[in-house]
Amino acid sequence: MTSFINRLDHACETSRSLVCVGLDVDPQRMPVNDPLEFNQAIVDATADLVCAYKPNLAFYEALGIPGLQALEGTIDYIRSNAPQTIIIGDAKRGDIGPSGEAYTRAMFEVWGFDAVTFNAWGGQDTLLPFVKDPNRGIFIWCRGSNPSAADFQDLPVDTPQGRVPLYQHLARAAVSWNHNGNIGLVMGATYPKQLADIRETCPDMPLLVPGVGTQGGDLEAAVRAGVDSHGRRAIINSSRGIIYASDGPGFAQAARQVTGNLRDAINRVLEAEGKGWP
Repeated sequence: MTSFINRLDHACETSRSLVCVGLDVDPQRMPVNDPLEFNQAIVDATADLVCAYKPNLAFYEALGIPGLQALEGTIDYIRSNAPQTIIIGDAKRGDIGPSGEAYTRAMFEVWGFDAVTFNAWGGQDTLLPFVKDPNRGIFIWCRGSNPSAADFQDLPVDTPQGRVPLYQHLARAAVSWNHNGNIGLVMGATYPKQLADIRETCPDMPLLVPGVGTQGGDLEAAVRAGVDSHGRRAIINSSRGIIYASDGPGFAQAARQVTGNLRDAINRVLEAEGKGWP
């Protein structure tokens, strides 16, 4: 089996896209009652325009057993109808010992995600079960897109390299842990300066970049700061800005339009930087 990072690169090259669609199902906003039907329509409309889909488990868990069944159906549908894409489980898992092993089996063996978002508050021990298999990846929550992320993530800490913000120290640790090349970081688009600092620290690591849609992140700044030297490995996520582009019967077509616009806008930045698709 091809490694996670190679599959991610291939997904981007195939679609000529750095766009990830977040599948955050919300009954109060969906124009259809069935979350699986909603997701299927979104996938059908956007599969050729994106490199990844990111179901956020919180929204499915909030719907109880029917929500989990919808999540299962969604993953199966993506596998069958958009097999070139990566599926990221937005679960922010992270625990030690038997709990960490169980979370790993759940995310990769039961649900079958290609990668999961991860909370590394417990240190390297929490990562070990998740990164054993180079075919599966994790994206460590490093610097959030929310304002209060600074409460802890920006705290200065003393390191052998000097005094740096905690998120920078975490990024450096992630580099040292990345023996299988399957670790990435979550970096909010709303803070492009921090994003650029982390790209310098982690020149080859994939970055999952939320916050360019309804959270108001500057897309051009995020792309310029987030991509690697080849113009790749910054996965730009938009969730509500895409899937709820319309609340009417044409919601899927509206989602396609917004997704295409986002992909085109990203690609214009890459072209301007001399890093467009071959």
